[in-house]
Amino acid sequence: MNQTDANHCVLEMANIGKRFGQNWVLKDVSLKVRRGSIHAIVGHNGAGKSTLMKIALGALEPTDGEVRIAGQRLTYSRPAEARTLGLGMVMQERSLITTLTGIDNLFLNAERFNRLQFISVAKERAEVEGLIGQLGIDRSLLSTQVSDMSTIEQELIEIARALRLGSQVLVLDEPTAPLGREEISRLFAILRTIAARGTGIVLITHHLAEVFAVSDEVTCLREGKVVMSCPTKETDMTHLIGAMLGRRPWAGARPHGHHDHGERAEKAASARATEPALTVRNLRIAEKFSDVSFEAYPGEILGVVGLAGSGRTSLMRALFGDLRPSGGEILLHGKRYRPGSPQFAMSKGVYLIPEDRGIHGLVLSKSIAENVVLVMLRRLISGVGLLKFAEGRDAARRVMKTLDIRASGVDQIVGELSGGNQQKVVLAKALTLGADVLLLDEPTFGVDIGASREIIAQVRSMAEKGTTVLWASSDLLEIAHVADRVIILREGIVGATIRREVAHEFNEDHFLAMMQRRQFHEVGGGHEVSHGAG
Repeated sequence: MNQTDANHCVLEMANIGKRFGQNWVLKDVSLKVRRGSIHAIVGHNGAGKSTLMKIALGALEPTDGEVRIAGQRLTYSRPAEARTLGLGMVMQERSLITTLTGIDNLFLNAERFNRLQFISVAKERAEVEGLIGQLGIDRSLLSTQVSDMSTIEQELIEIARALRLGSQVLVLDEPTAPLGREEISRLFAILRTIAARGTGIVLITHHLAEVFAVSDEVTCLREGKVVMSCPTKETDMTHLIGAMLGRRPWAGARPHGHHDHGERAEKAASARATEPALTVRNLRIAEKFSDVSFEAYPGEILGVVGLAGSGRTSLMRALFGDLRPSGGEILLHGKRYRPGSPQFAMSKGVYLIPEDRGIHGLVLSKSIAENVVLVMLRRLISGVGLLKFAEGRDAARRVMKTLDIRASGVDQIVGELSGGNQQKVVLAKALTLGADVLLLDEPTFGVDIGASREIIAQVRSMAEKGTTVLWASSDLLEIAHVADRVIILREGIVGATIRREVAHEFNEDHFLAMMQRRQFHEVGGGHEVSHGAG
């Protein structure tokens, strides 16, 4: 780096490559964050954003390339080196301890002591006086327990802690996900103030409107490479969406031709002429969504999409009885449905294939047969209370054959299987149960192309036989190929419903544009924003 760059760049990442085994997740990535600027980093899930920032923070060492913070090279030789050089980061997941006060969290593991070796709150307050004034934090928050703070107040304490530890570079990962519109406007005003005082800010976000509302520069990653990097004013929403998505071949199942598209659209429209299998009215879950309403029909695959924090997973858990709504109504075939537990949901024919199969979907230490039998226990108990396990093993063999589960037999331990075959075992449980409503949360995540195709084929087969399917996924191209209709979760409601029949709207570009927050000008505090593909 020459002297001019050193004076103007607070973070430089040069030719960064990162490999896990034989898999390169970052390839020749370069990034410069100027002093006093806000630099947005965007990219679809799996693009490499989080890995890149972990390298900047010193949590991961790159395979290739180097990182400099305020001109000093990061050596990865000691813990917290990046913070010592001036980089602070606010992660997407809250890291505050809710039972402590604001000041206690600011100085956690770095307390200030008086001569008697007691914690000196007075010293701590004096040290952060200027910082909290800069951030517009009410001084009363320093003595307030975190659990009593609002979401934006917690966010500001997180930012204050990051700036106290590292004042050269501030990295924010999805900072607006839990915030309302007014809170976002307040946060953006504070970020501009911080940048104006010389700190370089990195903003990682899925909300593209925020890029145009607050950033000076934007870098877009796709599949571990930089595909766009420019001043924000030199691009628009359409080009940014195009850079994020590219025109990659879809890795799930066979793309549909025009004939297939029209035939499926016709069948979907016909299905909606029947009574809905599932009706959701004004469903509310605190801090997730405020008023979600939709209908799903027998034989339909309904796609559920939304940005990070939109509540996709919470909706699925609520329908499965794993999360209690705070209001609203659910009807199953016209009758009130109040799932108080997953066991109750399954007794009514509702089954969830969860996002994290290793924690919620499978018992990895047990065999395929034992996992399948778990959902059949009531059916397999004889009149004298004995378990008819042989019958369960036979059922496991049948679904293994149907789903082509690659294993030595029904006695193989599930934890020994590949990711794709594990996901098939979860699906096997739903098949065995005879699910009437099948809830899928990221069903093809972490599985190979072949397994992905087989899972999709089986789900379609179930839908053709009358099963109602809700398919939640962050892979918008997959949704465009699989779903008959798509609902967009946005700002606490169903922001849009898109039908396959409307072919020019039924694509990933349109889905992504519709997922963005509306009224971009209000979010941006008056900055000009291109609506592009929206």
